[in-house]
Amino acid sequence: MVRKIIRDGIEILPLLLFIYLTKFLSFQRKVAIGGWLISWAIRANYKLKKRITQNLDLVMPYKTAVEKKEFVRRLGWFIGVTFIELIFNSEFQKIKNKFNYSENDLRPLIDANKKGKPIIIVSAHFGPWEAVRAVLKMHNLTAGALYKKNKNKFYEKLHLDAIKSGGEPIFSTGLSGTKQMVKYLKKGGIVAVMLDQAASDGEFFDFLGVPAKTATSIAKIALKLNALVVPSYAVRSRKNHSINIYFEEPIRHTTYQEMTSKLTKSIENRVVSDPEQWYWLHKRWKY
Repeated sequence: MVRKIIRDGIEILPLLLFIYLTKFLSFQRKVAIGGWLISWAIRANYKLKKRITQNLDLVMPYKTAVEKKEFVRRLGWFIGVTFIELIFNSEFQKIKNKFNYSENDLRPLIDANKKGKPIIIVSAHFGPWEAVRAVLKMHNLTAGALYKKNKNKFYEKLHLDAIKSGGEPIFSTGLSGTKQMVKYLKKGGIVAVMLDQAASDGEFFDFLGVPAKTATSIAKIALKLNALVVPSYAVRSRKNHSINIYFEEPIRHTTYQEMTSKLTKSIENRVVSDPEQWYWLHKRWKY
């Protein structure tokens, strides 16, 4: 126990130091500096680079060594900037002038919310994903979220507080959290979930050409509660750092397998379009 506390403290120290040293800087300056530092740290960490390249070798084996090196460089920057934006999520939520979206795409959500219908927003660790909840909040569609607790006890509070800045309530993964989420949805709540991580209790669905275990619980809950299911993503512009938020067509209720397949395909399409903006550090195909 003592060793873990010490290890957790050492791991979180650089981040706490960064937060302290940049507290008087503007949000954009924090993001720029923090993004560069994390990008450098990823490129300098052998284990992280290996995980990224192993994932690339699995689904994009045609990439050359030079292309993979450049990919890791660009990916590191995207990850770094997104991470710092999340840490300072309360500030990130306020940069409304950077968010581009179509209000027409929100119409199914607004109509469902007026009727008290449960809404599930399905996204992925792709781009600046918290922008999705920021736009929803701007239209009185505040979304709670399902999240996985962090193993580092010191980072856990920072992480949870950051997610709460985007909307509440927050539900932890697991049986207890899922039950609470279902109760909230039954009351007409809105919840945002990520569907791009490996799920030990899931089923195999094709993702980027390779079978990957994927959670089917979201589709099952949607069918049980007659919830509106909308895939949504935030994509960072490469030209002016603005953020484009997309709310796709609601997923039609069929079977949980077909719905999960369509959601997985939706995420896959985004990754194919902008591969550097997906979080390749996940062990997506570990099962």
